[in-house]
Amino acid sequence: MLHIRPYEPSDREACIALFKSNMPKFFDPTELPLYEQFLDALEKNVPGKAGNELEHYYVAEQNARIVGCGGLCLRDEGKVTCMAWGMVDNALHKQGIGRELLLFRLQKMDELFPGVAKVLDTTQHSFGFFERIGFRVTKITPDYYAPGMHRYDMVFQSPV
Repeated sequence: MLHIRPYEPSDREACIALFKSNMPKFFDPTELPLYEQFLDALEKNVPGKAGNELEHYYVAEQNARIVGCGGLCLRDEGKVTCMAWGMVDNALHKQGIGRELLLFRLQKMDELFPGVAKVLDTTQHSFGFFERIGFRVTKITPDYYAPGMHRYDMVFQSPV
């Protein structure tokens, strides 16, 4: 059974290990320092300093082990909510963990920011996962994250 709870500073190394397990296909190695800075800002508990106006970050545990993490944020002066740094241990992909974590975050968005648009950006390697949940592509930017890693901007259109 998957247990999702708020991120704590003691989760840092497990989350970094999750990030590394997804390099280089889902995250470019040049993004690791950005993720570490994001975690640093969360650990200092400074809203907005992790990159957006308000951050909420969660970890997913299975059998007392962190197997996924991901967050949500409010940005553009409260006009949109966005997904932030979502990932699952690469060895555990296609087992429903990512789906459960994403649905949890969508529910949190509805609870915390009702009626606010939901957006995310991802790569060509995972945009299909988000499409199956109800997101649609609004823009593609080639080589945005790194050469060969294109950015797909997406908006939530319909419930699952």
